[in-house]
Amino acid sequence: MSDFILVLIAIFIVFGVFRRYLFFLVMNAVSKKLYKEMQKQQGHSYAHQRNQEGKVHVDTSTKKSNKRINDDDGEYVDYVEIKD
Repeated sequence: MSDFILVLIAIFIVFGVFRRYLFFLVMNAVSKKLYKEMQKQQGHSYAHQRNQEGKVHVDTSTKKSNKRINDDDGEYVDYVEIKD
């Protein structure tokens, strides 16, 4: 029984020491991934900011969007000003 308790205490001590290293290892990996994702998003938004104000930019991508109008969007109603 005393051997079991000694082994259990040894496991807790070893786990306690490596727990700190494991935590920082995981946090470092997560922070690197988040940093890369942030850089990717900032690079994408920077491309849009490069266009100067008043300049026209034409997107010549070959992607065609099949945009459908849903019936849930409502219908077009002309604005008419009512005078009293």
